Amino acid sequence: MTVLAILVFLALGWAVWKGKLQKQQLLPVLLGLSGAFLASRGSLLIGVGAIAIAGAWYYGLTLRLFGSGAKHHTTSEIDDARFLLGVSRFDNAERIRERHRTLIAQNHPDTGGSAERATELNKARDLLLDDLHNKRL
Repeated sequence: MTVLAILVFLALGWAVWKGKLQKQQLLPVLLGLSGAFLASRGSLLIGVGAIAIAGAWYYGLTLRLFGSGAKHHTTSEIDDARFLLGVSRFDNAERIRERHRTLIAQNHPDTGGSAERATELNKARDLLLDDLHNKRL
């Protein structure tokens, strides 16, 4: 039983680390797992109740965090934006803005750069800042 609990916590840690699960969503997930455990041990009424509460809580948090019209970006889009700006996944918003300012100064159409490249840089900056904002919520 202890090994199963360790595996569950490792899986949840991996999901948070990879961005598949927000930190705010951990409590409802743990409540649902606790409810499943209680239901399997014979406390069916309490277990099913905990699962129902956890499901409603998780659903409400997901709507609040991501909204119904939120943009979901793929990992490859975010990685491409990081590569374009030359930032890592550990850089903060200020570093992203600083790197964008440097690159846009070099690639702006007024300074001899192309409009397409400037547009790509602006989209990459907006995508990364939006991703950072969504992870903070």
